Amino acid sequence: MELPRYAGLLRGRHFLNTNDFTREEIEQVLEAARDLRTKFRSRIPTPYLQGKTLFMLFYNRSLRTRNSFEAGIFQLGGHAHFLSPQDVYTPTLPEDMVPYQTESIADVARVLSRYGDAIAIRIYGDAAKWHIGRGHRVVREFAKWSSIPVLNMEDDVYHPFQALADIMAITDVAPNPRGKKFVVSYAYSGGLKPLAVPQSCVLIGTMFGMDVVLAHPPGFELEDHVIKAAKENADRYGGSFEIVHDMREAFEGADFVYPKAWSPKGFFPPYNGKVDKEGAVEYQNKFKHWICTQELMDLTNKGKYMHCGPADRGQEVTDDVIDNKEYSLYFEQAENRLHVQKAVMVMTMGG
Repeated sequence: MELPRYAGLLRGRHFLNTNDFTREEIEQVLEAARDLRTKFRSRIPTPYLQGKTLFMLFYNRSLRTRNSFEAGIFQLGGHAHFLSPQDVYTPTLPEDMVPYQTESIADVARVLSRYGDAIAIRIYGDAAKWHIGRGHRVVREFAKWSSIPVLNMEDDVYHPFQALADIMAITDVAPNPRGKKFVVSYAYSGGLKPLAVPQSCVLIGTMFGMDVVLAHPPGFELEDHVIKAAKENADRYGGSFEIVHDMREAFEGADFVYPKAWSPKGFFPPYNGKVDKEGAVEYQNKFKHWICTQELMDLTNKGKYMHCGPADRGQEVTDDVIDNKEYSLYFEQAENRLHVQKAVMVMTMGG
């Protein structure tokens, strides 16, 4: 069997954050994803990872992430090992080590490296003790010790595969997205959500030269290092980045809108001395009017609606918006998860 030219193009590299790569490399991922999508829809076999093994460590449950990765590796001829929290020890960072209590990440990573070909990890929220950045440190610790690629299936800072699916959906509609207005907006939810999706959204949007507008109420700021990186991307790739605090203002003239809930970081470490879930929920309940409606969509430039899923219907968005076949990209984004993840697996594990 002849492998595609992109097989092994990123061989051995970890995939933790889209900003770890150049735009040219991300474009190569998208090109591979489109090739795999075409073959998938035509039911052309793609056994490019025959006999390869992917270990999937899920410290958080998932519909899209688990099924797209598990189906994807199978379609590539490989096999997925699903590891739930009760199947493995709690991920322990060096500063948390207590003798004889658990196994270090360093040991787990090196053992799994001897058994298979990549390790994929999903960890945020309760699994990361609601200490913002802890989940990402766990993923980075695995990457430090693993001799096979580590794939970030979402932590509390980044969701790189969602960002790939998002920019694939955008460039399907606008092949040259430079200068398009891309609004990443807070939207209300009664539950607590990580910062990962909006942070990865602003990074991928600015990487592709879009005019990115981040909209949120006071108290829902993203992390400073992400804002800094987004501004640097905008300068490098010719787009722009601004922050506003009014949803209507943000939506005016937008080409793409991404209204999505995330939690106010000031109620959690390291931005607060303790985890205050009740305080966070009480605070975000003040902003129930931050919801994507048809009225807001009418302010856009025939804009496309986007969301990573699962969307909180009636809180983040109304049914008539998310189900609108003319402008909702919701299910296209969900499908793209399969194809971009297959692309990265072939590029990092193959060849």
